[in-house]
Amino acid sequence: MSAARHGGRVALGVAGLVVIAAGLKAGRPLIAPTLLATFIAAVTAPLVLALKRRGLPTGLAVASGMLLDAAAVIGVGTLIAVSLSVLTDRLPFYEARVVALEEGLSAWLASLGLSVTPEDLERLADPGNLVSLASGFLAGLGTVVSNLLLVLILVAFMLVEATSLERKLARVIHDREDLRDLRETGREVKAYLVVKTATSLATGVFAGLLCQVMAIDLWLLWALLAFLLNYIPTIGSIVAAVPAVLLGLLLHGPETALALALGYLLINGIIGNILEPRLMGRALGLSPLVVFLSMVLWGWLLGPVGALLSGPITMFLKTWMLHTEDLQWIGVLLGPVPEPRNPDGGARPDETRAESDGARSAVA
Repeated sequence: MSAARHGGRVALGVAGLVVIAAGLKAGRPLIAPTLLATFIAAVTAPLVLALKRRGLPTGLAVASGMLLDAAAVIGVGTLIAVSLSVLTDRLPFYEARVVALEEGLSAWLASLGLSVTPEDLERLADPGNLVSLASGFLAGLGTVVSNLLLVLILVAFMLVEATSLERKLARVIHDREDLRDLRETGREVKAYLVVKTATSLATGVFAGLLCQVMAIDLWLLWALLAFLLNYIPTIGSIVAAVPAVLLGLLLHGPETALALALGYLLINGIIGNILEPRLMGRALGLSPLVVFLSMVLWGWLLGPVGALLSGPITMFLKTWMLHTEDLQWIGVLLGPVPEPRNPDGGARPDETRAESDGARSAVA
């Protein structure tokens, strides 16, 4: 469908999107936990299905997946509780370090002929406000974890349904082409989640090791943050580096902060720009502008859960649209810039190879 020649349909579609957005925002208390449960179930389902294929009964396979999810939730909750305790105990030390940095910065500015007192800098960056902000962030994470009991119950039911979902869809959808497109969409989204989870885990591990080597407090927390925010392509890894770099500046000075920033840049450059595209293929990519706008949009509609899951949600919508006739052009716009084509109109060999690599990863 050409958007330029069907203005009425486009306007009607935009109006429908506005209504859907209003419904999503109104239903945030129910939709956000359900989406989070769907995401956890989608990540856990390959393990459950693999165990079932090896002959394990459905109940035991689902229980194994749930045990893994519960262990992860308990681990995250314990880490947040310990981090809050450490932050509270070291609060006087952090405040003293902020004051020392303000005095050093004031002296440096004075050497340049700029008269700025430590009191002026303190009004710009009150240490109490900075620590309160960090405490509030950790407390917010703790609230999310405390509400995960409902999420885990939803995950359990979703995993049970996942073991028979394909057979149910085959009986409901009689059109073979529609069923094939639906399966292909599911495979591509599964491939995206598997690769993204693996690369996010690698990012978290290396970021945590970097912070530990640099003697940064709460290095396990920064590893967890790097793992979670890496699900937001491009932008999330940058946001995850900010608190660790600031804490490095606070604890050890500008040299350590610069080294941490370069370390994060190296980790994200290798994993995000080299390893991840090779594993996914261009077929599973998203435009950088779409990544940013989707994070803002889903964060506004569904809160922190929406911002965290903006990448997987947008990836699912893009893949689904690519398998439709009237919305395929939107799916193309959501993806990365296509490779140049040969003069005869065919795709270049490297483009075809990248697309086929992404397809093979989706089927695997």
